Formats: sequence, structure tokens, C-alpha cells
Amino acid sequence: MSARSRALLTLGFMGGLMGMYLTIGWLRLGTGVEAAMLPTAVDEWVDFSIGWLPIYLFMLPMSWAPVCAMADRRNVKRWVVSVLLMYVPAIPLWILWPVTVPRDPVAVNDFATFMLWFMRETDPPVNCLPSMHVAVATLAGLLIRRVDRPVGNALLLTMPLIWYSTMALDQHWFLDGLVGMLIAVGTEQATYRLMPVPPEAMGRLDRRAHWGWIGPFIAVVAMVWAYYLWLY
Repeated sequence: MSARSRALLTLGFMGGLMGMYLTIGWLRLGTGVEAAMLPTAVDEWVDFSIGWLPIYLFMLPMSWAPVCAMADRRNVKRWVVSVLLMYVPAIPLWILWPVTVPRDPVAVNDFATFMLWFMRETDPPVNCLPSMHVAVATLAGLLIRRVDRPVGNALLLTMPLIWYSTMALDQHWFLDGLVGMLIAVGTEQATYRLMPVPPEAMGRLDRRAHWGWIGPFIAVVAMVWAYYLWLY
């Protein structure tokens, strides 16, 4: 599978899913239906901290990290199916049982608070359960682990940090992350059994290909930083 094909697939697939996610949120917000809240003792223990924003944002490019690790087209196809299957239970929950988290206004006084403001202005707070941040981070680690155990394990180690960051930034409840993780684990196990890939196809790309998801992340953050400097 060529680099061009991978890039076009990633742009179209991830862009379409993000557009659908945001559209559902904004339409659901416009209905005026009161969203539910799901606090637990864990949430009371986690204090707000803007310092967790980089970890939270790191999940976004991780959503397409598998396509930068899998050499065989059949594994890439399993990644696509896995992601789509994660949205099967998520979409009805977002529509029928919207969950929100109270968010105190954050004054914009530096780049980090500007990024948080920008993120909150884009993403309405009603698609909280399940947390796709935790789901995508978990799925990426599990899928990559099949073809590159060290890298997959390293990404899985970031998942608890991403989960915590969703609570520390008042973006999700603890239960949102738990449901997201369980959906990702179940989805990966299901596609592994239903879409078997022969051992000879379980190869990985050169690890330099991971710049395909790390590089755009750095570039986008740099562009937002430039926009922030222009505004302020």
C-alpha cells in the first residue's frame, strides 16, 4: 500500500469521522435536551489542571497511528473496520443519552488556555459517553501491538495518562473513559477473530513512518501557535 494511498485514506476516513462526531454534537446541543452527568468518587479526586493539555491533545494524531505502522493492506482494512465498529455503540449513546461535564470558563492568558478555549468552542460538551479519546488511544495501542510489540506497548502505556487528562481538563467523567476502553478492547478482539490475517502479513513499516502521525500533530500545533501570536 503506497504512502499516497495511506495519506488519502487517512484524510478522508478521519476527516469524515470527525465531521460526523462534531455534527452529532452540535445538532444534539441544539435540541435543548438536558444532558446527564455521571460523577464518581474518582472524578472528585481529580482536580482541574491545564498542564494535562499536551497529553490530551496527543491522542488526536494517535487516531491514525495504526496506518503508519501496518505494512499489509489487510491489517489496514482491519483498522478501518475496528474504528467503524467502535462508533456503532457510540452514536446511539450520543444521540439518545447525551452526557455532559460542567466546565468552568477558562480565561485566555497564554497559549495553553487559548488551545483549551479553541477546543471547547469547536467541540460541544454533549458527546462525552463514551470517551473516544480513551477508546482511540486503546485501540491504536492494541492494533499496533499486533505488528510491533514495543511500540504498541509504549502507546498502551500512554492510555491511562490520556484517560486521566480527560478528567483533569473537565472533558470527561471517569465512566466515559471506562466505557471507551471496554468498547475498544471488545472491538479489537472481535476484528482479530472475524478478520484473520496470516502470520506472514503481520509485518510492520519502518518505524520512521510514525512521523506520518507525529509530524502533522507538531505542524498543526505550530499553526495554532502562530494564529495565537497573530491574535494576541
